[in-house]
Amino acid sequence: MLSTKTNIQAWNAERQFGMVSKKNAKSTEKLSSGYRINRAADDAAGLAISERMRRQIRGLTQASNNAQDGISMVQTAEGALNEVHDMLHRANELSVKAATGTLTDADRAMIDLEVQQIKKEIDKTAENTVFNEIRLFPEDGLAPSAMQSEIYYYDLTYNPADGTFSVASSDAGLLSADGAAGRAAGAAGRAAINPTPSGGALANLLATDFIPKAAQQIMDAFPSIKNDIGGVTLNLAVKVQRIDGKDKTLAEAYFKFNTAGGRPKVLELRVDNADFTLADAQGTGSRAEVLQSTIAHELMHTFMQYSMTDGMSGRGSNTKYPTWFTEGTAQLAGGGFPTNWNNTLIAYAKNLTDENDSSQDANMKAYLKKYTPANRPYGHGYLAAAYAGWLANGGGDVTGDNIAAGMDKIFADLINGSSLSSAIQKHTGISASTLTSRITSGSGGALEFVRKLTYNSLGGAGSVITNSLKVSGVIDGTVSGGGGTGGGTPSTPSTKPIGGSSDGSKRIALQVGADAGQHIELSLYQMSTHALGLADTNVKTTDDADMAIDAIKAAIEYVSNVRSDYGAVQNRLEHTIDNLDNIVENTTAAESRVRDTDIAKEMVRYSNNQILMQAGASVLSQANQHSEMILSLLG
Repeated sequence: MLSTKTNIQAWNAERQFGMVSKKNAKSTEKLSSGYRINRAADDAAGLAISERMRRQIRGLTQASNNAQDGISMVQTAEGALNEVHDMLHRANELSVKAATGTLTDADRAMIDLEVQQIKKEIDKTAENTVFNEIRLFPEDGLAPSAMQSEIYYYDLTYNPADGTFSVASSDAGLLSADGAAGRAAGAAGRAAINPTPSGGALANLLATDFIPKAAQQIMDAFPSIKNDIGGVTLNLAVKVQRIDGKDKTLAEAYFKFNTAGGRPKVLELRVDNADFTLADAQGTGSRAEVLQSTIAHELMHTFMQYSMTDGMSGRGSNTKYPTWFTEGTAQLAGGGFPTNWNNTLIAYAKNLTDENDSSQDANMKAYLKKYTPANRPYGHGYLAAAYAGWLANGGGDVTGDNIAAGMDKIFADLINGSSLSSAIQKHTGISASTLTSRITSGSGGALEFVRKLTYNSLGGAGSVITNSLKVSGVIDGTVSGGGGTGGGTPSTPSTKPIGGSSDGSKRIALQVGADAGQHIELSLYQMSTHALGLADTNVKTTDDADMAIDAIKAAIEYVSNVRSDYGAVQNRLEHTIDNLDNIVENTTAAESRVRDTDIAKEMVRYSNNQILMQAGASVLSQANQHSEMILSLLG
């Protein structure tokens, strides 16, 4: 039947032609792009799988490039270390030459000229070795792990009969359980230690000279603490290590409680040998003063922790005393103004003609208002603690003796269980909050006190243990309390080091994977003569030459450890690159199977669709002729 209204044959032919045209267009798209999946509609699940793989492939390819850059960085550092090794061997050769008795002092002076030039070149190498503007041997870098395990055990005993401290070497397992098992553990731990000669000598000097001296000074300044200590023996561990690099945390004190609710009798004192070398300790200059000041600061924490009810730092999270008091009081014992905390006051004091000169009062008051004891416990906390001691002793002259006498009155109440607020109120006549606010605002006579304290510090007053303030006495330290019964390692420090991050170390994280956290860490080590323990090395005498030989030997071992670490990292990176390339190759093949088109199959489909399109066009043409026949009849 022919109809003027419909041409079913033509419509059907046109519909089929359109379907074949769409298929042909898709085939053309797949053949031209090479992809089976060009949009989500092609294969939603397949597209998701493919995109995940593509992310991994591109990420791993870049990770391989990152690893190559890491190798380049290591090789740059390795080249510098090779030169440092050569220079150290030459310095050792010269030291051995200078140590012989056939040379005169004039001869050794000539040899020493070359040694000093070698040291300067080592410092220059450490400073100028960079990769992409990254300094590879920074001043706050790391030290090899082998140089971080120097710990020595001692017994520190106060003898009330003659009022002195004695020190004896001990094999006690200080950080283990008490008793025989602890001693055995301690002996085993000591057997595993492989310290450098300088580290061992430094630890021994600290334990036998610096620590007893500081303890004696504190006991003499504070009779209340001395009476409480009695014949107590403190188990002391001295650990020489690099904590966070030069001029940051100088020392740390850790406590351990032997019994539940008991007093801590175990102290681990950690000293940063990036800041203090054996030469520093053996000298008479400012570094030795800073070291003595630092030791006194940390020991003051120890005695406060032992003597005061609930301990200075409390038990666990129970901190009984504010930080301004604990750190400020330790500053009193340690020698006064820490660098970069009250240096501004020192500068103002240098402009005064006498302690009553008020010409700088406005500047001092503005400086005091800028901070508070709470957020500056080392600087303003020291001022508040000194002010409390001075008021407690009735005021008068601003001297170390007067400050110590007043602070001892406060300590006596704290030892007997009094709260800090009640002790301050009792002996000063004002509340603790009023005391600290006066320091902040410079009101109520606090400004006059600070002016006199600062001015007198230039000529000798300020430290309660020496009656003289060491302006160079920098104390940046942390203190931690332990909890519970005996055993275990010391707790993590409750406060972070001043002047740096909690870690302070330098590491480069090399991204060697497609996902976050897939890193290989490359450590950046210190390599200056100070870090190597050679800062004060010379060969001007045979004794100096002998010391230089030992110091250079340790330095060579240090550099060897660093080179070994870098070599291990380089080998790891090379294996990483091989593995990444293998993963990329196989993942690419897998992704291709998911997303790429099969050219042979798609060409077959394309050819088939072309034939169908040609046939459809012919059929459509024939179907349209039916309507033309009807129109011709009407004509």
